[in-house]
Amino acid sequence: MTIKEFKENCWIIYGFKKNNILYGYQIHESTGNLASVDFNWKKILKYRSRIIGFNHTHLSGLTPSSIDDNTMAGWVKALEKPLICGIRDNKEQSMYLYERKSNQKISYRPVLFKKTGNLIRIRIW
Repeated sequence: MTIKEFKENCWIIYGFKKNNILYGYQIHESTGNLASVDFNWKKILKYRSRIIGFNHTHLSGLTPSSIDDNTMAGWVKALEKPLICGIRDNKEQSMYLYERKSNQKISYRPVLFKKTGNLIRIRIW
């Protein structure tokens, strides 16, 4: 796939936490352009209690970009809770937990996960 052909996709991950495991499913796919995607922020605020994160595509690479960092920091602040940021390219998937630390700084760390179709099980500790 060439850069001109690539369109970023994004899914909202809904779910719940039980012990140290997040159980989620991704729905509401949105398609954007090379480096961004628009989706219904009003729906996100309406269902904020069920949202555990977002999954999206990168043309290549599985680490968060500066755009991802800024976007996830904004959502962590807006929803007032830690959130998962999933990144996939055409071969692999990665997942990170963005959370507010005691110094109020938003940071992220990789998490272990198992994804089967739209269902995701994420281990956090």
